[in-house]
Amino acid sequence: MARRVVVKAPASIANLGPGFDILAIAIEGLYDIVEVHVAPGSSRVFIESYGFDVPSGEGNVAYHVPKRFVEKLSVDDYDLHLVVRKGIPPARGLGSSGATSAATAYALSVALSAKLDERDLLELAGAGEAYVAGTRHYDNVAASLFGGFVILDLARGRVLRYLPKTRIPVAIVVPDLTLPRKTGYARSLLPKQVSLELHVRQSSSLAKLLYGILTEDPRVLGEAISTDYIVEPSRARMIPFYNDVKELALREGTYGFNICGAGPSVFLLHEDPAEALRIAEKVRVYLSERGVRATAFVSHVSPRGVELLEVVR
Repeated sequence: MARRVVVKAPASIANLGPGFDILAIAIEGLYDIVEVHVAPGSSRVFIESYGFDVPSGEGNVAYHVPKRFVEKLSVDDYDLHLVVRKGIPPARGLGSSGATSAATAYALSVALSAKLDERDLLELAGAGEAYVAGTRHYDNVAASLFGGFVILDLARGRVLRYLPKTRIPVAIVVPDLTLPRKTGYARSLLPKQVSLELHVRQSSSLAKLLYGILTEDPRVLGEAISTDYIVEPSRARMIPFYNDVKELALREGTYGFNICGAGPSVFLLHEDPAEALRIAEKVRVYLSERGVRATAFVSHVSPRGVELLEVVR
């Protein structure tokens, strides 16, 4: 049992084009930090949140993870006080809620000596995502928990993880746009059924994406990321000038371009980080000239997921 545990979890990008709900990457440079304080009590949960005007209390995704933890493990003789320090902007498609949920689940496991396995950590972190999106999905939380490329084995409830042998640059453009309950809305735009022909084309893109990941071939990876026949066309309408900026980025030489998760951020790939940033800046300027403020930066696929920063016993 620990009195205080501090954990950080990285941002993530889900879907990667045709890998909807089953593929994601952790990215470097943006993190949420969660502190869990444990004291004798009666299973009460308190949440303090700092950064990006994210609410404290029950309106914070972190609240729903310990509530599920207490219910699942019958931990009813402690109070849990959580402090969430947001470093990942919310509602931008960078796995902000997933990082908070992942950090919270892992911190609770350490603080209360629960020794949770991979499946339990995923399930607990998914409670936070369910609050945000209305349904449980595990791609972002899996990336934030385990790092690298993650592939969800939905049939067995486990994560297949691939750590690249090279540093893979990822440039990201973040428009200054906010949609309330954005994740749920983005999911509502998706078709409920697709034709067999479309399924085959999407499966071909997904297979190509997996090949690109395992071979770390940036051009194959980029081509696959750019070829999504189901989710991207449905969500493109959420992002002003999306088709125009994708065409611009491809014309400028990016290997791949798509939406970060549910958006509105977009990402692009190139083996040269300086070139990736140059193209991202072109996209940012294009949006800015049309009244959409945005920021651009370069990250890399992170080999690390959640990290334990401090334990006080």
